[in-house]
Amino acid sequence: MNAKIKATKPWVKFGVSPFGIWRNKSADPNGSDTTGSQSYDIISADTRKWVKEEWIDYIVPQLYWYIGQYPAADYARLVPWWAEQVRGTDVQLYIGQADYKSGDPAYGSFWMNPNELSNHLTLNRSYPEVLGNVHFSAVQVRANRLGATDIYAAEHYSRPALVPAMAQLPAEPLLRPVITGADRQADGVRLTWRQPADGKGPLGTATSYAVYRFDGTGLAGTCDFADASHLVASVRGTDGAAQSWVDTTAEAGKAYTYYVTALDRVWNESPVSPPHFVR
Repeated sequence: MNAKIKATKPWVKFGVSPFGIWRNKSADPNGSDTTGSQSYDIISADTRKWVKEEWIDYIVPQLYWYIGQYPAADYARLVPWWAEQVRGTDVQLYIGQADYKSGDPAYGSFWMNPNELSNHLTLNRSYPEVLGNVHFSAVQVRANRLGATDIYAAEHYSRPALVPAMAQLPAEPLLRPVITGADRQADGVRLTWRQPADGKGPLGTATSYAVYRFDGTGLAGTCDFADASHLVASVRGTDGAAQSWVDTTAEAGKAYTYYVTALDRVWNESPVSPPHFVR
């Protein structure tokens, strides 16, 4: 399936969100320290092989269990196991989160802890292979039972972030944008920029932009852009070359330096634009 997708649209990401247990260690030495249902045996899903053979671009195991003494499937045991499986491969790992269980007493007392999901995200940060999370489902995210969504949003999602790029997917270089204006107005600083024409094909075309802001009017170094605190927005592109966005968090009278980068449909990033100063 992956080969057929790539033959038609080579930029499309192909992945799966499988049951969280491949096999238990008692059945296979490569398995996880769990005793729950095994997707390999029950539904013939050899998810570990799909990762090792790099037949998929990403995997989102459904780790819909809590952290604690739950021998069938302890979240804290499964995250490191999945991190080990993708290590050294091009397959990206995202963790499926059970927002639908949060605040529902039918799933047990552990899910009545409003910090449970936020604790999951904190644990994930110990494993660099975990590149993000997928919350199931949007209905429960919005329901915000126990205030759990507010808690993990404040502790983990308070700032914008870029989707990790996939180096194995084909891409063409993007030209850097040019900032054409930065005007102070009542609700903040309005940035405008243009993207030079860079081809008409599906690759090498900017579909969104990243906006970086630095205090003062000095020049930023290359390493400064690795500090996520300087990323203030990810903006979807609009038809036509002219783009704009309002920085509503800019303080009146404070000097800033802005940069913009272009992003293609698989989140490869262009070189940064020339700086634009606001005093």
